[in-house]
Amino acid sequence: MKELVTLITGGLSGLGLACVKRFVHKLHAHVIICDLPSASSSSIPGSSLFLPTDVTSELDVKNVFDRIRIDFDFNRIIDVNTNGTYNMIQQMIPLMINNGVIINTSSVAAFEGRRGQTAYAASKGAIAEMTRPLAEALAPMNIRVCSIVPGAFDTPLLCRLRAKVPNTPGNFPLFPARLGDPDEFAQFAQAIVENPLLNGINIRLDALLRMPP
Repeated sequence: MKELVTLITGGLSGLGLACVKRFVHKLHAHVIICDLPSASSSSIPGSSLFLPTDVTSELDVKNVFDRIRIDFDFNRIIDVNTNGTYNMIQQMIPLMINNGVIINTSSVAAFEGRRGQTAYAASKGAIAEMTRPLAEALAPMNIRVCSIVPGAFDTPLLCRLRAKVPNTPGNFPLFPARLGDPDEFAQFAQAIVENPLLNGINIRLDALLRMPP
């Protein structure tokens, strides 16, 4: 079963509390409990999250879902982009001693993130910030580390994003005035491998793209 996230209203007493306990202990779910601020929270299982909520208040309900988006979407993005990158590096290092090049992928969002990109920008910013210290740590092992900071490339993901939100990367002035070809990214990765002086640096590959606020 995939990681289960469950929201239970009225979760601090009666039927709601019974559901909370079962979902936490039997399904190992992340449970978000919504109940009145005045409700007793002494029986909350340790792995659940209590968000005091008056469900008749539109503002309270909105705040609940804002918190859920931040806590769970944020954590997932950080886990994939940042922790996933670090995990791969840790496993690769013993196999690369004396002849290795690590090329990570950051993003222009790491430096110019826009509204709605908090988690993504943070995850890619972490990758950019680990480049130099990681390069210094691995230099005695003859392993180089660089990060490519791509702008807008013609990928299926970007095409789907632009279809939903017209004012997305690729519609801003660029020179050359086009999206990058994925092969140009691969060509740049090849150049990093072939040039032994490139080390400990984040290199933008973005056709002068600068993200507006």
